[in-house]
Amino acid sequence: MDCLHTLNKICEELGEDINSPLCKEVEDHLKNCPKCCAHVDSIRKVVRLYQRIENEDVPQAVDNRLWKLLNLCKPEES
Repeated sequence: MDCLHTLNKICEELGEDINSPLCKEVEDHLKNCPKCCAHVDSIRKVVRLYQRIENEDVPQAVDNRLWKLLNLCKPEES
């Protein structure tokens, strides 16, 4: 797993610089917590898989559950 890349993405989403205290705290936690590290890795794998498939191949119910599970707002479709 490319933890530095993942950490960088997390910090970007939080609007934080990679060297900020918050990002350092997250980095330290991920180094010492296999459970959270595995969780981040699982999310990363799901996102990568989801990016590779065509939207029309994903049943609407599965799509809705994924957005809910990730606790994200689904973007409005144009």
